Amino acid sequence: MNISNETLQSLKDKGIKIPEYDRKSLKPSIVHIGLGHFHRSHFLTYMDELLRNGDYDGGVFEVDIIPSRKEFIDSLRKQDYLYSVLSIAPDGKEELRINGPIVGYANHAEDPESVMVRLSSPETTLITLTITEKGYCYRDDIGSIDWDNADIRHDIETSDPPRTAIGCLAEALSIRCRKNLPVTIMSCDNVPENGKMLRSCMLQFCRKKYPEIAGWVESSVAFPCTMVDRITPGTSAEDILKLKTEYGLDDECPVHSESFMQWVIEDNHCTPVPDFSKAGALIADDVKPYELMKIRLLNGSHSALSYPAYMMGHKMVHEAATDPVIRKFIREHYMEEIAATLPPVPGVDISEYKDDLILRFSNPYIADTILRLASDGSKKISNAILRPLEEGVRRGICMDHVVLALALWNYYFIFRDDEGNPMPIDDPKGNELAAASTDPALFLRIAGLSDDVIASSSVVGKIRDLIQEFREGGIGKTIQESCR
Repeated sequence: MNISNETLQSLKDKGIKIPEYDRKSLKPSIVHIGLGHFHRSHFLTYMDELLRNGDYDGGVFEVDIIPSRKEFIDSLRKQDYLYSVLSIAPDGKEELRINGPIVGYANHAEDPESVMVRLSSPETTLITLTITEKGYCYRDDIGSIDWDNADIRHDIETSDPPRTAIGCLAEALSIRCRKNLPVTIMSCDNVPENGKMLRSCMLQFCRKKYPEIAGWVESSVAFPCTMVDRITPGTSAEDILKLKTEYGLDDECPVHSESFMQWVIEDNHCTPVPDFSKAGALIADDVKPYELMKIRLLNGSHSALSYPAYMMGHKMVHEAATDPVIRKFIREHYMEEIAATLPPVPGVDISEYKDDLILRFSNPYIADTILRLASDGSKKISNAILRPLEEGVRRGICMDHVVLALALWNYYFIFRDDEGNPMPIDDPKGNELAAASTDPALFLRIAGLSDDVIASSSVVGKIRDLIQEFREGGIGKTIQESCR
């Protein structure tokens, strides 16, 4: 059975949870940039819960800055912007639901006018983003927009439609300023202090492109920080087939995710926004402790296990997480060292959190790939591994297994499989890192490790020694010996 407004009742009769609120009455009070898998499994599920419970009456207008797959958008429109979310717990328990908060879509690359109308509309009180770390064109090492980025230069120097989310938002804010329409803009990406980073990007950009509005942006736009969490692999053909064969559901736009879902939102807004706490989110005065916990323990552990796992022949995350060598390395050593750098997290037992992460990573029903975790390593590792390493070194904390994780990442750029093939690399700094892979000091400097830690610690020497051990004894054996 297909998904559409007309088939919802029939889907309900089959036992599938459907949106029973009046979708036709939803006004687009929220604009979201970045219609990806994670956004559909996370943000839109929270929104759907609010709407089902009668705790909100607005919808979400979706925007992409870069061209989307036409087939996907055509299918989503054919389905009246309805789609399914199949969540599967580690014990195999499944829950299938149809989400319905989306009320429209426009692609900025194809229809910039429609996007700008929605972003600058008086109806729009909240703008959210899920564009991945690199979508902000931000350089964490210098705390600034990457002014050398070709798309940022285009957006600054020309009057053509912007190519970046930052440029697009700045243009919208220039219109909102003229109409005095404050707005709350919320990042939903895994970036440390994402609200502060986004605010900095917007002010830096506006001071160059629209200097007359910078003061208004400072006083009339709120940028709350958030922490988001739900493991959501890309949808596969097998996921689509599973829905058809097991549930009798024809959905070309489904999402397949774990059952766990978490959202912490800073209590900071200047316009009406949904009360996401009524859907299970935590509203907090300070998001940073939760954010550090999640980025360093979940995202950092994902990166730390991905590179040795792929070199050892694993292709799926649950295979790696249940490999006794990798599991011991990550849970008993890597996570313990990382946790020592964390501040107290209100209401969270860190030991239980680490155990839960291993359980989530081991979920055999979530077809998460090692290569998804290994992509964009330099963007992820900078915050998730390098920053806690620097803190640990300066505080005298033993960080031997964090260094081991970096050595494995470095070796990934050198390693060749049995047929002499290099490892697949999908990284914005891939060429630079590959060229520097035989020089750990240069490799780490390009990655973003601070010069004082490179110069004053034994990190570089340890990585050099570990790479030699990988060559001579193999990856698995070296990890085992390091984890005795």
